[in-house]
Amino acid sequence: MIAAQRLHTAVHSPEQLAALEQADLPEPVTVWMKLDTGMHRLGVRPEEAEAFYQRLSQCKNVRQPVNVVSHFARADEPTCGATERQLDIFTTFTEGKPGLRSIAASGGILLWPQSHYDWVRPGIILYGVSPLDDRSTGKDFGCQPVMTLTSSLIAVREHKAGEPVGYGGTWISERDTRLGVVAMGYGDGYPRAAPSGTPVLVNGREVPIVGRVAMDMICVDLGPQAQDKAGDAVVLWGEGLPVERIAEITKVSAYELITRLTSRVAMKYFD
Repeated sequence: MIAAQRLHTAVHSPEQLAALEQADLPEPVTVWMKLDTGMHRLGVRPEEAEAFYQRLSQCKNVRQPVNVVSHFARADEPTCGATERQLDIFTTFTEGKPGLRSIAASGGILLWPQSHYDWVRPGIILYGVSPLDDRSTGKDFGCQPVMTLTSSLIAVREHKAGEPVGYGGTWISERDTRLGVVAMGYGDGYPRAAPSGTPVLVNGREVPIVGRVAMDMICVDLGPQAQDKAGDAVVLWGEGLPVERIAEITKVSAYELITRLTSRVAMKYFD
C-alpha cells in the first residue's frame, strides 16, 4: 500500500528493514529512518545507526536519498539540557548526509529554532494551544484557539444558603444564589477532576463550577442577581477561556482535554 499510494514511511527497527529488503515492490518508497536520539521509544540507537543507514542506502526498494527523523523528549522545557544533547546526536549523525532531516514538533518549533532543519511537525500548536507547562497560552505565541467547547444551560434554579450541591454534597453555598445546570459532563470528555471554582463562561461572563462534575451535567454558581435562563450559551473552553487554564486547574494535560471528547459531542467545522 505504501508504494501504491506513494506514501512516506518511517523505518525504526531491524525487522522493518529486513522486510523492506525482501519486499517485492512496484517502485521504491520514500523512507525516513527513525534515529533514537534520547526519547528511547522508537528508533535506531546511535551506535547502530550508521550500519542501518547504509543498508537503507543500498536497498533497491528505498527511494534515495534516505531521510532521517527523530523526536524530542523534553523540548517543552527551555532550560533542560536533554534537548541540546539530542540535537548534538542528530546533527552529528546527519551531517554530510544528503537526505531531508526532521526533529522538531511543537515545542521545538517554538523554543529551538536551530532544530527546524528541513521539515517541522506541528502538533498541538495546530489547535492554537501552547505545548509548554508554564501557564503560557497559544496566544502568547501568536496562535488562535481553533476549538471551542460549548453547551447550554438546561435549568436555572434558586438555591438557599447552607444547601449542598451534587454528589457527595462537596460544595455548600454560603449565600442565597442561583444555580445553572450545564449539559456537559465526564461522559462528554469534560474532566471529572475539575474542582469547584473551575471557570466556565455563561453569556460571556466567568462563573465557577460548584460540586462534582457528573456524567451528563455540571452545576455553576450564576450569582444571586443572575438573569441567565435555560438555553443560554456556555463555553467550557476555547475563545475567551483558554484550554490551558482548564488544564492547569484540573491537572489534566491540554493535550488530553482536546483529544478525549467523546462521540456524543457534536462537531461543527467553520472556515
